[in-house]
Amino acid sequence: MEVRKLLLSIKDMEKTRRVLTGTVHELDDDVNKLLHQLGNDIVAEARSNLQNEAHVYTGELNTSIRILNETKDSLEVGTDIPYAGYIEYGRGPVRPVNAQVLHFFTKDGKEVFTKFSKATEPSPFLEPAVISKTNKFVDIFAESMTNKARRLSS
Repeated sequence: MEVRKLLLSIKDMEKTRRVLTGTVHELDDDVNKLLHQLGNDIVAEARSNLQNEAHVYTGELNTSIRILNETKDSLEVGTDIPYAGYIEYGRGPVRPVNAQVLHFFTKDGKEVFTKFSKATEPSPFLEPAVISKTNKFVDIFAESMTNKARRLSS
């Protein structure tokens, strides 16, 4: 049986350590870029979903969809418009609480006074975008890491 020996000098180990340390930092940067791109992709798809469902009247909700918070390893995508939840999840019927009637304007500008407003069905725009884009993220991440490994090995 032949015994093989591997001899590494301290100089070789130091060089390897520097390469690996640099690679780890590059990977962190790559992950941050991919995560940011994921957020932008979710925002774009959510806006598209909203427009395709014909819920865009003024554009206020559409333009409010954005990356709300981002750290090096997480992000939060959404909107700060209060009525967004009613579109995403629907709402029950509405009756006046502090007045005799409800008062609002329809999308075509008609003024309405009523004692009751029927429930609205959910019309999700954000959750489908999150699901769609995060399902693809694993493949995008794997491809990015494979490309990085190929570059490092050549």
